[in-house]
Amino acid sequence: MRLDQIPSLHDAPHEVAPSRVRSAIALTPTARRTVLKGLFVAISTAALVPFEWALSRRAANAVGPTSEWTATNCRDGYPNGYGEQANNWWTGGYSTCFGGWRRGSYPCNSNQRHFEGFRSYSDEGYTSNRVTTCSGRNAWRWTAGGSLYRCSDANTTTVWNSGERYTALTIAKCAL
Repeated sequence: MRLDQIPSLHDAPHEVAPSRVRSAIALTPTARRTVLKGLFVAISTAALVPFEWALSRRAANAVGPTSEWTATNCRDGYPNGYGEQANNWWTGGYSTCFGGWRRGSYPCNSNQRHFEGFRSYSDEGYTSNRVTTCSGRNAWRWTAGGSLYRCSDANTTTVWNSGERYTALTIAKCAL
């Protein structure tokens, strides 16, 4: 091949016809109104999608942590029922809830559920996050000593002043 046979980068070859698609694109003017509509849709989408994400996340959170088995035996979660166990947090009272490393009324929050977040008592610090164990719910009702209680689960990490850590399931026994 000779140097004069190499096609030019800037000049079209003589034997090639212009593209019909290229000529159609050049002949179609875009209206200012169409451009403004497109910009409005893009800006609205960019603003509203994160807002929708936040609302759907808030709705999902509202369903999970507040869900409760309202029967007083949680037979779906524990088909054979369960035997009550003694409270072993800082407060006494009736034996009520079952399971967990610690059970009792200490971890109840103002909504009568297991607290979430951080608390401390004496030489221990607790960080809790509620979980779901009873048929996809995180709480169930239980009657003991003639009173109605809500048992609510959470994974709790305990840290002692010595730095030792322990993570396990804890149960809040909250009077209703």
